[in-house]
Amino acid sequence: MNVRERKKEKSPLSATWKRIRESIKKDGVGVGSFGLWINVASAAIGFLLAGCHFAFGAYPFGVAFVAALPSSVWPALVGAALGSLTLGRGGMIYAMICVLSVFLRVIISGGSGGKSGDGELFKESLPLRVSAALISGFVAAVYEILLGGIRLTAILFGFSMIVFTSLFTFVFSGAFYHGIGVRSLIFGKQRVFDRSENPRENQRILFFKISSATLIATLSLSLGKYDVFGISFSFVFAGCITLFAAKRFGAFYGGAVGFFSSVLVSGLFSPAFALVGIIGGALFLYGARYATVASGAALAVWGSYVAGVSGFLSLFPEYLIALCIIVPALKYFEREDGCEGRETVEEKATDMVGTLALAYRNRQELACEKMENALKELVPIITEFLPSESTHEDFVAFLKLIGDSKGYALDKREIDEELTEKLEYVLEKLGIRGGIIRAFGDRKKHIICAAEDRDGTLITSPELKREIEKISGMVLGTPKYYRRREMALMECEAEKKYKINASAYTERGGKNEVSGDSVGFFDSDDMYFYGIISDGMGSGSVAKKTSEFALRFLKNAASSGASKTTVVHIINSIIRRQSEECSATLDLFCFDTLSGSAEFIKSGAAVSYIKRKRSLYRIKSETMPLGLMKKVDAERIKVSVEEGDLIIMFSDGVCEPSEEAPWLVELLNESFPCDPRALAARISAAARVNNAKRDDISVLVMRVESV
Repeated sequence: MNVRERKKEKSPLSATWKRIRESIKKDGVGVGSFGLWINVASAAIGFLLAGCHFAFGAYPFGVAFVAALPSSVWPALVGAALGSLTLGRGGMIYAMICVLSVFLRVIISGGSGGKSGDGELFKESLPLRVSAALISGFVAAVYEILLGGIRLTAILFGFSMIVFTSLFTFVFSGAFYHGIGVRSLIFGKQRVFDRSENPRENQRILFFKISSATLIATLSLSLGKYDVFGISFSFVFAGCITLFAAKRFGAFYGGAVGFFSSVLVSGLFSPAFALVGIIGGALFLYGARYATVASGAALAVWGSYVAGVSGFLSLFPEYLIALCIIVPALKYFEREDGCEGRETVEEKATDMVGTLALAYRNRQELACEKMENALKELVPIITEFLPSESTHEDFVAFLKLIGDSKGYALDKREIDEELTEKLEYVLEKLGIRGGIIRAFGDRKKHIICAAEDRDGTLITSPELKREIEKISGMVLGTPKYYRRREMALMECEAEKKYKINASAYTERGGKNEVSGDSVGFFDSDDMYFYGIISDGMGSGSVAKKTSEFALRFLKNAASSGASKTTVVHIINSIIRRQSEECSATLDLFCFDTLSGSAEFIKSGAAVSYIKRKRSLYRIKSETMPLGLMKKVDAERIKVSVEEGDLIIMFSDGVCEPSEEAPWLVELLNESFPCDPRALAARISAAARVNNAKRDDISVLVMRVESV
């Protein structure tokens, strides 16, 4: 009789609420002074964009902004909701739509939290963010039609909310998901927009430029309805951001920012701000005084030329106010971070990371050679078992093994761009300016990070390691630190989350001279744990030889990084070609000690069990042993295991595949100390008493433990 109880799951609602609280806490004042200013800016931008009209009575910008942000979403939501409420009675629906958009994002991103429900919110993909905005716009459209009926204005409003809310979400997102942090834009090196050898990187930079230009133009437009004593806030904003861009990025980008920051407010005056950016960018190299005076003169001349005295009065006072704001800010940036020095810091960090990355890749080359040596050791194992000439089929299979191993080695050397981008956000969050961080590897992550750390409180801080572990979902080993004057470098890689405590028991049955079973368990170099039982289906030494071959071949192939599917196919092919007719069952348990994922590969094997506290789970497969058919009859069964679980495997001398073995289920359901050695001996003793058929008995018991 099979006993199985469902695990009591944590409430999805409570898990989601926990992630919301963590997200709000992360956006709180505890993020530091710079993070606090980011939150204030996000709230202010949300407030302004929410009150900006676009077309047909639609206000899509506030919803699009909160749907696009990857962080500081809660301050932006507060700002957008307040900005919507300034629109009067009709603004209530926009505030509700903003809340709905964030609620949908919580549901979407909360679903990727994993088993533990500790996933970080608002890290969903771009299509999902756009979908949340589209649904929000659709709700607004339906509300308008239900409220006012089906008429042309309602249809045009609905079209604007559905199409433009999702469109601007897509466009705005490029300003936040580009791999260039806010600190890099303000304090980073000059060449942040240089072309790269990577076409994908060039596309990201282009998308960032388009997105930033759109956001700047929209923000300037939203300021258009505010003025004090005739002073246009839009032109003050245009002057500030144009001068900053000219100083930070040069004449070309200064001119472009000047144009886009004013073109939606006044196409007549937008060339004036473009001139400010171009002239300022060219003259900032010779001093801020020359740049600001010449830029102001050009702006005044253009305003007077196109609109006379009114044009001068419309531009020059705003420019003077912008100077009063931006000049102290530029001095502050230079004093605090030193633009030229910051460039040197980033170059040093890049050089240090690059040097260590090269050393890491060279180590992986040596690992690749080790894998090739493991493959070479398979040849004498095959020759000893099957001393005949190799066939074309063997050569093809070995080429496949080598290809698998090479691919595995290359995957370990490649940069994980997605994780690297997320970790750059960690540096920004912790206030590590000018830092460079890279993540390598497909499964086992290797992290290298360098930055200026004069007092040893940044790169070497435990908080950095904890944040990397949180983002990557990995447990990192003890980091290695290196110093070069004021620079510090950290190198660390993923280590085991779990370990397996295993014990095996085997004895020959009846009058057999030797046991036909082979049992083994081992850790591979790539941090997998394997437990194997192979039962040679024949008599005496032939059965033993066959099962031992399967075990030895699997053990050596596991160290090569080769595909388990390919390995099983080779074992099947070789067993079929031996002179004496024989076959072997295969019961393979594979456990990833990094992530905790697990699977069985069963070919003619007996039933297995997973015991979790008072629950018992049976793993059964109706397949044929290896060596009977040309095509492998094996089943891969993914299973969920947790800390404290017992995995129990047998040969058919304990439990025939076709039998329920009620005595075994009863034994496993009893409460007993979870010691693998004692349990293996107890099962074997019970099998001798309860089984009339005296076959070989093998038991393998494994316990999942945290490291």
